[in-house]
Amino acid sequence: MYRVVLVDDEELELLGIQKLVPWAELGMEVVAACPDGFSALEYLERNEADLLVSDIRMPIMSGLELASKAQKIHPGLKLLFVSGYEDFQYAKQALSMQASGYILKPVNDNELVGALQTVRTALDNERGQQQLEQSFQQSMVYLKNELLERCLEGTSDRDTVIKLIEQFQLGAYTGKLRVAVIELEERDWRSVEHGGYDHSDESSVPLFNTITEWCQNAGISMFCKLSPRRLAIVLEESRGTEPLGRIMDLLAEKHGATLTIGLGRDTDSLDDLNRSYEEACKALSTKMFRGKGKLLAFSEVREEAQSSALNIEAIVDSLLGAMADYDLVGIVDHMEDLFQQVKNIENPSAVRNYSLYVVSRLDTYLIGLNESLFALTHKEGHSLDRLFQFETIDDIHSWLRRKMFEISEHLHNKKQRKNVKLIGQIQQYIDERLGSSISLKEVAQAFSFSPNYLGQLFKEETGELFSDYTTRKRMELAKRLLSDPSIKVYEVADRVGCSTLAYFSKQFKDYTGMTPGEYRKHT
Repeated sequence: MYRVVLVDDEELELLGIQKLVPWAELGMEVVAACPDGFSALEYLERNEADLLVSDIRMPIMSGLELASKAQKIHPGLKLLFVSGYEDFQYAKQALSMQASGYILKPVNDNELVGALQTVRTALDNERGQQQLEQSFQQSMVYLKNELLERCLEGTSDRDTVIKLIEQFQLGAYTGKLRVAVIELEERDWRSVEHGGYDHSDESSVPLFNTITEWCQNAGISMFCKLSPRRLAIVLEESRGTEPLGRIMDLLAEKHGATLTIGLGRDTDSLDDLNRSYEEACKALSTKMFRGKGKLLAFSEVREEAQSSALNIEAIVDSLLGAMADYDLVGIVDHMEDLFQQVKNIENPSAVRNYSLYVVSRLDTYLIGLNESLFALTHKEGHSLDRLFQFETIDDIHSWLRRKMFEISEHLHNKKQRKNVKLIGQIQQYIDERLGSSISLKEVAQAFSFSPNYLGQLFKEETGELFSDYTTRKRMELAKRLLSDPSIKVYEVADRVGCSTLAYFSKQFKDYTGMTPGEYRKHT
């Protein structure tokens, strides 16, 4: 609905326009009806508006003066003037302000409605153009991210990707380049009880925004988001590593966040950029041995440690999957694989970093399930700091294996008890909000789950995708509303959370095989 502000110092005229014009049918809503220019200007200084309908001849502040001031506040504001004085000078001034209409009193209803329809058409066209421009800008962001990511990964169509990067001038591509992979560190599980920083996927958004804004200001044009926690930057070799140090300092100062950065070696062209990217990923994976919050440059000397680190990542992924599935045999097997990978570590510092890595991954996984490793281990009166009191890898693995068994059983029992009740609550939550643009992310946030986990759980328990369920419930509600002829079709669309009538009609036809109008005729 477009927002309209009415201004007229004649109370009857103001009330008449407010009450007699079919605003809703025009897709408009009167958000303020003001008796003078001052109160209208005060409202516009605090609120958004799309159209100002004002009398021209008013005491102290005329409608033309009001319009001039209002357009400085809202440059895109449309103007429609009403006046009891047929004066060419007024009309001339109104036209100079690009007014959408100039109507003489006494107001002819048809003339006013016609003028308002013209304004609505102009607003529709402008909104469509704005959406198109925003869509184009967003598409360019996605294109840049997609092209650079594919270039880094060394896909089979790499030559085409490189040509597109150069064609669209998406970044510097001359001279020596090197890739840095930045990873936002998970919160330290040892700081949970002290209110440590929460690096959830949602809280990482302002961190990424800070990094990308800094890159743009620093003239670094080639960067892309790889995952909710990782971002790649392509640096010119001539700049050294100084920009990376500044990024780490900036995030620490502004957000209290910790970054670990893997850095690949130089390459002469975009053709070989994926090699530098792979090296950066390998360097980053060694943080379990070398520690977090550092700049870790790739070194061939550390190849064996890097390969071991990558293997450990894959094994930990499998281990967490076995724990979630209540696969006790799988837990034993994956723990044994993990033990074989790290049994030859002799550096005590590396052993502690390895232990911290495994426990941090476990804690992050449990957060996604709305659980806390800290809370689960303290139920027995044990502190996680006890993990660092062990002197051997065997002691660490024995402790971890026992904890994995206990947590796996806890998750299994909890799932059996709560899933049915939880899904019922989620369905009720959705049903009560069918009139809004509800999303899986919003529902997951309301129930303190990650969107991915909640989506999988919903499908497992109901046999239906979250999106299919919401669409079905909306269309069933639409069918009930359409059976009432007093409710207009566009009102039905609004009540079932569809942003446009065209989108609603398409969804309804896909669901029922009929358009809303056809369905209404058959009921």
